[in-house]
Amino acid sequence: MIKIATIGTSEICSQFARAAKKNISLKITCVYSRVLEKAKTFIKDNDIKTAKAVDKFETIVDEVDAVYIASPNGLHYEQAKYFLLQQKHVLIEKPITLDAHQALELGQIATMNNVFVMEAFKTIHLPQFKHLVDWVEENNPFLANLSFNQYSSRMSSVKGGIFESVFDAKLGKGSTYDTLIYPVELAISLFGPVKEVKAMAHLLPNGVALNNVVILKHENDTLVSITNSKSSHGQIGSELLSDSSTLVFQNLTRLTEIAITNHNDLKNPEMKNFLNQDAFDFEIQTFIEMINNQEYNLRDYLLEISIEAIRVLNLIESNHEKIGEN
Repeated sequence: MIKIATIGTSEICSQFARAAKKNISLKITCVYSRVLEKAKTFIKDNDIKTAKAVDKFETIVDEVDAVYIASPNGLHYEQAKYFLLQQKHVLIEKPITLDAHQALELGQIATMNNVFVMEAFKTIHLPQFKHLVDWVEENNPFLANLSFNQYSSRMSSVKGGIFESVFDAKLGKGSTYDTLIYPVELAISLFGPVKEVKAMAHLLPNGVALNNVVILKHENDTLVSITNSKSSHGQIGSELLSDSSTLVFQNLTRLTEIAITNHNDLKNPEMKNFLNQDAFDFEIQTFIEMINNQEYNLRDYLLEISIEAIRVLNLIESNHEKIGEN
């Protein structure tokens, strides 16, 4: 049984709590918030009978084996570093950090302390993700169009000139780090490291992105075009293209439908539909098995993807500042 603490009281943390309660190998023993009453309310609202409310990290260290960090993006690095240095395992919401050097440092600390750190990147842990991996290996696609456009619940505040939470210039850093990470990390998971980046964005007055258009060229020469928005709901899926067939999938983070069309039989695509499963179930199970089975190679493999994704996001952010120079 792995005893775990949650850091944060947002909706994503509630989703984690609901999934964690279903797993017999995990027990939430602490809920942290800087405001103790918020932690108590979170425990009550999510019916976590095994947990106590805390407002000090020092208390958590004595109570748990691991922590789940779902605080604002800008706090991930310092909080994860603290617990890794205390030899606690860390499951951390995306993005793992806001800086690639910091992400690399967290991996080094985890290695030195023989603990596990894993970013909660949903898609790669879904069982149906293997369909994408197998198709890529068999068909060698040269182009991909990835779409992730999801209207933010905070758009009313943004329109009123209030830039908080994910739109805060230090704590969230906008669509680039909040949602663009999903297609970028998926592209890296499928096609490997990136060698060239081109990017443009709509920037808010505080300098963070609201909408992104990105082109990646991977080291294997695959070209990936990405459209990402926090100000509109997208209606189309994503596609991977080879010279023999095309794979189309819906819902980039959940892969609810996959269609494969052979170019010799365009009228009869092979369809695969999947239940809209709770992605946390699979993330949590991977995290637990990695710890229990001491799968350091898996830790390092997943970390390589996470670190490369942040490196690419840093390049994209830098690219935004060079409009007209490319």
